[in-house]
Amino acid sequence: MEISNRAFRIARGADSSWLSAVSQGLAALGSNVYPLRLAIVEIGPRDATVEATMLRFDDSDRRALRFRDIEIANPRKRSPQASPFVAVQVIPTGVRCAFGGFAGDAGPVTNLLASAVDFLVTHPNAVNASELNEMAANVLYVEGKSLDDFLLGRLGLSRSRANKIGTFIDPTGIRHLDDVLNAINAARAVKGIDCGLYTVLPRAPAVQIEWSEAGCAVGTVLEPENILDAVELMVAHGAQAIGGVSVIDGVTSEMFAQHLAGELPNPSGGVEAIITHLISKVFRLPAAHAPLPYYQDLKGKSTRNPRAAAEFISTPHYFSVLKGLAHAPGLVEIDPDDQVPSSLISVDNVHAVVVPASCLGGIPALAAEFQDIPLIAVRENTTILDVTNARMGMGNVIEVESYLEATGVLLALRQGISLESLRRPLGDAVRVAAPSEPATRQDNSEQGVRTGTRYRP
Repeated sequence: MEISNRAFRIARGADSSWLSAVSQGLAALGSNVYPLRLAIVEIGPRDATVEATMLRFDDSDRRALRFRDIEIANPRKRSPQASPFVAVQVIPTGVRCAFGGFAGDAGPVTNLLASAVDFLVTHPNAVNASELNEMAANVLYVEGKSLDDFLLGRLGLSRSRANKIGTFIDPTGIRHLDDVLNAINAARAVKGIDCGLYTVLPRAPAVQIEWSEAGCAVGTVLEPENILDAVELMVAHGAQAIGGVSVIDGVTSEMFAQHLAGELPNPSGGVEAIITHLISKVFRLPAAHAPLPYYQDLKGKSTRNPRAAAEFISTPHYFSVLKGLAHAPGLVEIDPDDQVPSSLISVDNVHAVVVPASCLGGIPALAAEFQDIPLIAVRENTTILDVTNARMGMGNVIEVESYLEATGVLLALRQGISLESLRRPLGDAVRVAAPSEPATRQDNSEQGVRTGTRYRP
């Protein structure tokens, strides 16, 4: 089993979705490969560049069967349900988001969005902040790979959950074992979390950062089976959710300084996602990860960047993971041809997906287009990418300036208020005529009225 990063080009036909184009591009890469993560990172006149983290496996691998089902190649089309009213928020990791590019600094906007819906599904990157995790009670904490598969219609979420958490610890950071155990035991004694199960990996997983050609923080894990074997052991002892702490190799003092200054994506974000994506795919359990202090000797005692302050208040950075996993929803696989049990939250309940406006190439945005779900694109959450709807040309996008405006859009969608009616100027009604019927009235587009899909304000 080998994990590597690569880029490939795709072309979209006139009548196909971006999701279909990416799926066809993956098929051309051959058999025995599985995409742990991917995103369109650049759009050209005729094609697009996709960067992906691929897992290559052998037929003899005892977990090979788990990787043969590629969800993006076989999504389930949703059957919309009015209740509950669910939205999804995505804060991509490793791309220097203005909101969410540091530990937990997307927490306030997450809770603001949550105030407008019954449930807000988001992932650990949006709310984890070292020892802090202040997500609202109706925020569903779902690992990023599981969130992708949820939007592809292949996973449902089971709401009532109190998880027994198992923790794996990288032996490379064994000198921090007491710090990790103190976090675990404090969570048990103070918060009442069932998290007393842990294991130290027999060998280092060899977690290393890499940078993609587009400048995204990615990475690789040289010993992935080491982690999977440890998770399997904890599951055998009753674990229902998995947390982990690893030393991440390759971060320099210059990188860390640039990250603190807001000039570089978080170096560790991409490779942490690879670890949890792997666990989520194989075991279908809630999962999250925290870095052991690879930068302990690289940073000072303080920072003048308040968005980064959470990174300085802890050694293991792990309590936020435990708090998130404690009541994370269970994950239930859904066959593309199956009916979704009414007890589950699924893509059928999703009424909007919220993403940064320059990151419309990830699976959540592509799935939203495929599923005909309004995609709220927030311009204020800038990133290093330029994958905007001006380049993607998707018909379901609602562009807004801020998360304040995005919350208003969610409220309007929930109340059934036309977005068009909330804008000025408000144009005249448009008469629809049969092709043989002569037009008797000037079309709205000639009066300067905004036109487009039914989602665009």
